[in-house]
Amino acid sequence: MRVRQWSRDLAMGARFAFTGGREGWMRAVLTAVGVGLGVALLLMTTAIPSALQARSDRETARTDITYGNTHIPKASDRTLLVARVDDEYRDKAIRGRELEAEGPRAPLPPGVRKLPKPGEMVVSPALADLLKSGNGKLLRERLPYRVIGTIGEPGLIGSAELSFYSGADDLAPRINGSEVTRIDHFGQPLGPPDKLDPVLLLLILVVFVVLLMPVGVFIAAAVRFGGERRDRRLAALRLVGSDSRMTRRIAAGEALGGAVLGLVFGTVFFLLAREVAGSVEVFGQSVFPSYLNPTPALAALIAVTVPGAAVLVTLFALRGSSSSRSVWCVRPSPRGVGCGGGCCCRWAGSRCSTR
Repeated sequence: MRVRQWSRDLAMGARFAFTGGREGWMRAVLTAVGVGLGVALLLMTTAIPSALQARSDRETARTDITYGNTHIPKASDRTLLVARVDDEYRDKAIRGRELEAEGPRAPLPPGVRKLPKPGEMVVSPALADLLKSGNGKLLRERLPYRVIGTIGEPGLIGSAELSFYSGADDLAPRINGSEVTRIDHFGQPLGPPDKLDPVLLLLILVVFVVLLMPVGVFIAAAVRFGGERRDRRLAALRLVGSDSRMTRRIAAGEALGGAVLGLVFGTVFFLLAREVAGSVEVFGQSVFPSYLNPTPALAALIAVTVPGAAVLVTLFALRGSSSSRSVWCVRPSPRGVGCGGGCCCRWAGSRCSTR
């Protein structure tokens, strides 16, 4: 019965949020925008572990040269010679590889459709833009190859990564197992997925709680907005028989309606921010928008926690306001006490003189 009462009162309040006239709509939109910004931050925070895992998987999938690798396969029509030619340009690292196929069935690097021939290269989109710009004039002299294509997303760990594969024809005599080697496949076998680091999990939970605070502030501010009209409506409900608990639940239902709308706003804000994140570098690191995918468990936690926080914040806010209104007292000021005492003495003196 109690659950039915709660659901009925919350549903009535949610209906009031969207049918309460102009002030009701403004309060609902204010709540939705505030909650939406908080939800977007929460979704972005919960997507960070997925982005880090995606970068690690891409790095593992394109592994070619490993230090200490003593096993070098024999030459065949399935092998490929690879040389490490990493570089640096204006404090930015450039990942470079020279490739020489030893047969028609040599493996292709991830994100590359065709192996470059000597004098050709395929580059990452960020490196292609740099070579075309005025800032890449000196770099074009160091990479005097003809660009025949770009490296796809599966072959890169970030949208701003500078990387290239160039063709060569003189790598066989230089094989040493460290800088130049022969491979028959790219990548390393993936083991079982690593468990989430407890420290990282604790950090995510702390950030989650901290980011819930501005959501609560926006909800509390929205509860105060248009308070006179809401109070009149709640007073009318009391006249028809509702008690203070029911009126608070109805007011919480109004905030719940705005919070649910805020979940929709927050999802839209997150999708927009995810597209922008592909063009942003943080400490030289970048990600693709597809990397930022919140885990289903954390997304479900947000979908449940945010509306629940809206209800709790509203209940506590209204309980505090009602208690502050009901508990009051009259405190006489010193000046009032002095004036009152003087009047009493004067009145007593006049009575004595008449006698």
